[in-house]
Amino acid sequence: MIAVQFDVPVDAPAQVTGFELGHVSVCWDGGAHSSRQFGSRGLSMVYLVAADMLSGVVTLLAHPDASYVLTSAASGWGFAVRRTRRHGLQLSTPAGRPLCQVPEADYAVAVWRGTGALLAARTPIDGGPLADLQTAIAAFPDIYRR
Repeated sequence: MIAVQFDVPVDAPAQVTGFELGHVSVCWDGGAHSSRQFGSRGLSMVYLVAADMLSGVVTLLAHPDASYVLTSAASGWGFAVRRTRRHGLQLSTPAGRPLCQVPEADYAVAVWRGTGALLAARTPIDGGPLADLQTAIAAFPDIYRR
């Protein structure tokens, strides 16, 4: 089991621009990799990270030998995703330290659900981050929307 969580502390009356800084966590049975471990250096623009993660899933599906590195713009946190022959996807730190192995479908669903929870909590106003997310959501394969 794997889960993706986005945490964006936004004051209730404030409009959400989509550029808010927050933390991203990837949790699996027996472990987690979170931007929180980097403190303020791990803060990321989570709406942009969500769009990047959705696009990464699409890239993996479209190209059997694809991999991608999530670098979280302006953050010291990230991770790499690559397909393996036997174990689905391997997540590792950008430096190559293995984090976990998960089935591709489980990772895709976790990204989808995490993004859905983020948008259910607070949707940004019209602008670049919302447009990026809408584009990524539209490109996300229907087979993973459960």
